Amino acid sequence: MSGIGIGLGIVCVISAGIVSSAEADVAPDWSEGACTWTTQSYWQDDNTRQKYTFTPHSDDRVAGECSVQVHAQVGAKRPKSFVELRLSPATPLDLSQAEAVEVWLKVVEGAGWKARNAYFCSPGFEKLAVADWVDEIDMTAPGQWQRAVIDLTNVRVIDKATPNQAGSYDRGDVATICLNFELPPGAVDTTLRIDAMRPTTLPPLPERLRAAAVKADWGFWRWRSKYPQRDLSPRPDDGRNLALSLRKLSEGISPERPFLIWGIGPSYLNFLGDGTALACHLRQRFPNAPPIVYKKHVGSSVPWRYVLGWARHVVVPEQPDLVLLYGIGLESDLEKIFQTLRRQTTADIVVASVHWKADDVSFWGKDEDATNFADIPEMRRICAKYGVEFVENRKEWANYLRDHNMEVEVDPEHGLLQDGVQQSKYGALVINENIVRHFAARDTYAYDPNDRERRLGVTRSETDGGQECATAMGPHWTLLDGAAGTDAAGSRIRVQFTGNRIDLIGVRAPDGVRAKIRLDGLPAEEVPCFLAGPIVPGRDNAAPPQGSIGDIGPHGIDLGRGLVPQTWTIRVTDDKGHYELVGSVTGADGEGNVLKPFVSNSGQIGIPPELWRHGAGCVPFLHPWNGKILNKAGDTYTFDVYRACAGIVDFQGNGGEFRTTLFQALPNQSHVLELITAGEGRVTVKRFDVFEPPLR
Repeated sequence: MSGIGIGLGIVCVISAGIVSSAEADVAPDWSEGACTWTTQSYWQDDNTRQKYTFTPHSDDRVAGECSVQVHAQVGAKRPKSFVELRLSPATPLDLSQAEAVEVWLKVVEGAGWKARNAYFCSPGFEKLAVADWVDEIDMTAPGQWQRAVIDLTNVRVIDKATPNQAGSYDRGDVATICLNFELPPGAVDTTLRIDAMRPTTLPPLPERLRAAAVKADWGFWRWRSKYPQRDLSPRPDDGRNLALSLRKLSEGISPERPFLIWGIGPSYLNFLGDGTALACHLRQRFPNAPPIVYKKHVGSSVPWRYVLGWARHVVVPEQPDLVLLYGIGLESDLEKIFQTLRRQTTADIVVASVHWKADDVSFWGKDEDATNFADIPEMRRICAKYGVEFVENRKEWANYLRDHNMEVEVDPEHGLLQDGVQQSKYGALVINENIVRHFAARDTYAYDPNDRERRLGVTRSETDGGQECATAMGPHWTLLDGAAGTDAAGSRIRVQFTGNRIDLIGVRAPDGVRAKIRLDGLPAEEVPCFLAGPIVPGRDNAAPPQGSIGDIGPHGIDLGRGLVPQTWTIRVTDDKGHYELVGSVTGADGEGNVLKPFVSNSGQIGIPPELWRHGAGCVPFLHPWNGKILNKAGDTYTFDVYRACAGIVDFQGNGGEFRTTLFQALPNQSHVLELITAGEGRVTVKRFDVFEPPLR
């Protein structure tokens, strides 16, 4: 974080405890108790006045004993206008499971501040979880107390070691909360009051996503108007490989859930932005689209070889609707990513060819496929082989430059390149629009979406010949309005399906009961369907000379035989690349070296040396590894192996349709599932959704 802290804080020593509001009991107010309030501006100039005074104010509060009054005096001339009001609790807070944080603000004197966002910071500000304000705060004039909610469900994480890259931070040790504001023009003499900062809940996800979309659309199209309009009408082949995505965007998803896009790649993908441009364009094209959520996992100069690990451990477990790949590397490694996604998900895949960089100028006007970062003809070939939507971004970028009398040059303000390598925000807009142009509904597609995702309604009779069906067994089921319901214990539904994943769509009721799940004759907890989660570097790992600790270490592992759900730790034992593998259940399970293939003694875990990265500069297809092992003794990497199933489904609740994934990561073949009601009470099943990836 830039800027220099200003020591004008106070320590509040007012008793804290459980407080209550008129609505319900609430959590303790963090703005009271043994907490410290300070400030930090993003600039310092001894000749410019800035003073912040924090004092308790007991006669004007929302809850508890007092509010905190902030008197801010800032000179008219200043380099920047951003300021933080920082709260440091006496002990770190665990907000890893919190949906949101509420805070109450009141302008007493002065006006014109604007709420920007909030940071939830680890000790030492190593990681910053950047969260948005859900509610707008009107600070244009003195007035009444206003409640603001800060959304923690989809935070952006800044790793201080590599601030331009995404990081990993679960908010389990929040040591400081920073409320960020933009100061108004001119001299500032303002008094604010802050109170009742504590955890809270959010409105239902679809509701808040729709509200956020309205705000995002307004801001994006206003910003977009600065640039030339483009013809983004579809061409004959656009969207041929996006049948499922276009069906979901056109018709919606029932029961409603977000349309999930996952982006993985190097900083090229990171500089495409946070998905706002894609989402705003898609909402404009498809008015009936469900809420759109965009997530990304990126690193510095990460070629396809290491992105493969993220595909396995980050993307596959979330089963997205669409995967976006934009990066560099060997096409043979890109093909392995395609194989992973095509075997384990039904997601559509979009790949765009890399944009023109400053060192590509020698190819300008000669060969638009030429670049040292990719073999673009080979990318086209393997995209066609796996039915991946290929975006001719490099050609279209070149056409855009010619059409607007621009050149391949660095011009952060008015050009398409921010520096010699990365695209500017303008350049990112051009790339995003090149991608979104492919989202066009067609009369025919390269595949039938029902071959990959389909619905099975519950009937009374099984089909012949092993065809897929969901059958209500016995006399106690009632079929009405497309749903099967029963109140009898031991009632069964038998489902024959082909695929690697199956979801249940049911209805909860106040008198609902649970149902047990079996698959292929086994209780769910014995079915061999496992996933491995992200590989997380230890907080105290040795930092490499450049980049972050996330740039070294294993980016992927292999799952073997006899898997037992547990947490695994890879612990480096010396500075020569030796390590040991220890399972929380299995215990010590073998020793290996980062340069050699490894399979654990139990056969559960394999660690391929080609997926162990040796620093940010390790880009195998561009230059050879220098032979230096950057890991140090004591470095650790942890990951979870877990069973991807639901053994029990609970139909008790306040009513309403729900979806739950019963099994994921199954062998992609024929299966027989049984649902068995566990008691006398209401169970209502509407249908089963079956997912069959195109590769086995």
